[in-house]
Amino acid sequence: MRIRRYTGKDAQEAMLKVKMDLGSEAVILSTRKVKKKGFFGFLKKPLTEVLAAIDDDCGSKNYDKPAPSAKMRNTAGLYGQKTAAGSVQDDNDRVSMLESKLRQMESMLNKIYSDVSKEKAQGQKENAKVNHTAETTIRSVTEKTRQTANQTGADIYKSFARVLAESEIEPVIIDRMLEKLKQLVKNPNSIDDLFATARKILVNILGEPQTISFREDGKPTVVMFLGPTGVGKTTTLAKIAADYSLNHKKKIGFITADTYRIAAVEQLKTYAEILNIPISVIYTPQEIKEAIANYSDKELILVDTAGRSHKNAEQFAELKMLVASAQADEVFLVLSCNLGRTACKEIINHYSFINNYKLLFTKLDEAPVPGIILNARYATGKRLSYTTAGQSVPDDIEVADVENIVRSILRVNE
Repeated sequence: MRIRRYTGKDAQEAMLKVKMDLGSEAVILSTRKVKKKGFFGFLKKPLTEVLAAIDDDCGSKNYDKPAPSAKMRNTAGLYGQKTAAGSVQDDNDRVSMLESKLRQMESMLNKIYSDVSKEKAQGQKENAKVNHTAETTIRSVTEKTRQTANQTGADIYKSFARVLAESEIEPVIIDRMLEKLKQLVKNPNSIDDLFATARKILVNILGEPQTISFREDGKPTVVMFLGPTGVGKTTTLAKIAADYSLNHKKKIGFITADTYRIAAVEQLKTYAEILNIPISVIYTPQEIKEAIANYSDKELILVDTAGRSHKNAEQFAELKMLVASAQADEVFLVLSCNLGRTACKEIINHYSFINNYKLLFTKLDEAPVPGIILNARYATGKRLSYTTAGQSVPDDIEVADVENIVRSILRVNE
């Protein structure tokens, strides 16, 4: 008897294999469901297993097999012949043993699956723990980064304040600048981030410069130049006269009250001669009205005054009388860019008796930084007008270049 095992996806397929192999005389010994081999087979749909047997005589009828050879018969005799019943019993024992092994394998696979599931669950817990730790770390790093950014921002503002301080800007202006910048620039990454906004603020503070505003009633426009000694009033007056005489074809007259310095009178007379402009010299404040009346045919009268020390009360009182008598249409307070902050504040305070005036700054080329321009503009609220840089007449004078002044204050070229 021959015993064989057949598997199929279902009973019909397994039986078909039995009939094709053993024929219709085959005897079905057992059927059962089995799992495919391997780990992944355990998770798939089970197969149908059929254990079938056939008598050797029936098999010879179906397959017309030749009779066993003498050698085969001798071999069979050597090992002994088994009865059909004994052969079936042996096959059943082997089947039972295989089934036992299969059950052991199934149990082992179940254990493996259980262990894998536990490891997966444990892994998920570990991942959750790692994720929680990572989130905590990220929050900590984010907070530290934010603190660092805030600290960096503070340092940037300090650096910017230092730039303004080095440009001789008054502390009150620096404080206001920083207050405004913090409103407009929330998180600066570098000092450069502040420059564009700071430039706009400073340009707005300095304002649009104004030059001489001429009368429209046909009378001459009287312009007076005031300021301390040594700031360059006479040379500046000559530069303006040359510009309006040569470039604007204005009829001009000179008046000088600076008789305390003989060189000043001679200097202005020289300019008057070169430009073909008449000049009058006065010695007392009372003479100013008559001198102005004598130039009724002119369009522009430029009045030079002596540099008066604000610390000399008598001289300064005389200057006030001159200003009151002249009743000038325009007054320019002439200041040197190389004045210190303290001296500039003192001069501005002592010239506060002037109702209205414009700021004119000389020696821009001699000043390392033009901070005084911003300080004076902020302190007085008066308009800027001209700046001079050099002694050449009439070339070294121009309407104040606000953008250029701001760039110098911010040291953007350094």
